Amino acid sequence: MNVPDLRPLDVEPINIRPPFDVCRTLIYDLETSRRDYLAAVHEPLAGVELGAYDHRMIAWVAGWDTPTVGTIVSLLHRARAAAPLAGVGS
Repeated sequence: MNVPDLRPLDVEPINIRPPFDVCRTLIYDLETSRRDYLAAVHEPLAGVELGAYDHRMIAWVAGWDTPTVGTIVSLLHRARAAAPLAGVGS
């Protein structure tokens, strides 16, 4: 299992998946690109129950540019890996 690169971002990401500072082959087809962005946002949410509004917001986020989507995906991966807050969810 690959562990994502969970370093904090100090500069604008150039990729939507870890490592966020590595340039990958660009997808020029807009529809394919948006599906890839949507998949990237869903990856750190695996196993999280999502509602209809959640799905709408994820689709909205996936419509943004690479730096925005990359930053949000990075935050989701790091939040998922972080220790739970004391008293939350219990």
